[in-house]
Amino acid sequence: MNERLFFALDLSNSDKKLIAQWRDENLNLPYKIIPSDNFHITLAFLGLTSTQQKLALIQQANQLCLQVKNTNIKDFILNKVGHFKKPKVLFLTSKSCPDWLTELACALSQTAVAQGLFQEQRQYLPHVSIYRKASFLPEQSVDIVDINQKVSITSFSLYRSISTPSGVSYQPLQQWPLV
Repeated sequence: MNERLFFALDLSNSDKKLIAQWRDENLNLPYKIIPSDNFHITLAFLGLTSTQQKLALIQQANQLCLQVKNTNIKDFILNKVGHFKKPKVLFLTSKSCPDWLTELACALSQTAVAQGLFQEQRQYLPHVSIYRKASFLPEQSVDIVDINQKVSITSFSLYRSISTPSGVSYQPLQQWPLV
């Protein structure tokens, strides 16, 4: 059975709550709000994945986790609002991406390619999606300077994306500690 999977950095419930609070207080927009339970920072989107591919990805993630745990992982700062035009998503990101994060995302993406899974060829941009069906980046958000949300990164997970009548939910299948 194929499952829709992705690797993502886990955000704590308190960080999710603070991001949602900031969004609600500063960006009252007419777009579809992404529930805070779905907040995460995608490392590699895998798409439809077979059981065999999933098991191989988990095995490789076990190895990567051991390598990354030896690096100096620091908190990640969300300090910029961005917009993806084609998927119509408004997101929070950082003005700079730490090397350990880029290396982990690239390694997981290469693991996906080795399993025959398509990966987009673009520069990695860590982000937290906060709105869907966002047709444009509102001018007011460009002027916002008070976003400086620190998020603590302690783990990443393999997630299953499940479509339900009330929307998409993300279920962690396996978690790897980073600190």
